[in-house]
Amino acid sequence: MLRNLVNYLEGNLKVALLAFVSAAAMALLSVRIVLENWNFIFLTWNLFLAWVPLLFIKWVWEMEKRQPAPFGILMIYLSVWLLFFPNAPYIITDLKHLRSVPENMIWYDALMIFTFSLAGFMTGLYSIRIVHRIIAHRWNERLAWFAILNSMILSGFGIFLGRYGRWNSWDIVTQPGALARGIYHSMRDPLAIKHTITFSFVLMLLYFAFHIFAELKQHERTHRYS
Repeated sequence: MLRNLVNYLEGNLKVALLAFVSAAAMALLSVRIVLENWNFIFLTWNLFLAWVPLLFIKWVWEMEKRQPAPFGILMIYLSVWLLFFPNAPYIITDLKHLRSVPENMIWYDALMIFTFSLAGFMTGLYSIRIVHRIIAHRWNERLAWFAILNSMILSGFGIFLGRYGRWNSWDIVTQPGALARGIYHSMRDPLAIKHTITFSFVLMLLYFAFHIFAELKQHERTHRYS
């Protein structure tokens, strides 16, 4: 099993890089647990949830390359991805917990949460990149960008629901009625609107930079060996 994991990471260097950053975040948390307490153990669960949309959509992309799924099935796949995607950038909101951190640990904890947030954002951006590829491959670039933009807006709102409403991705199955009421009330909340606009703008800006960088690297490799 370990050998299979090593082989997989060797063939998926981007995933290996993300795994390294996540491992570094976990190492910082382990040191903190040894030196102080278990107060930030919840970051482990948040990081796990950040990986879920990436691993899921990467599995979908691998299947798409072999044999495109029927339209309805693909829409279900993309909806599941969108449902879990806000968990990736959500970790940045854990910075709020710094308010209760002792003075002697403030910088360590800030760097630790930043590393977790970096891992979350990077896994999230990579999963968006894969969604972009799927839609562009199946249809076209214009539709891909339109879908990404709307996904960012919905994700910004999803982060608000997670942080302030304390809703989880699986609540759509376990308590759909309560979640629907929570969404309705949040849509009328000025703070939710501001929060959604801010997060969706930052997510879109980061993804645009990530996309351009990836395209430039691809262009450089193509010309290097041409």
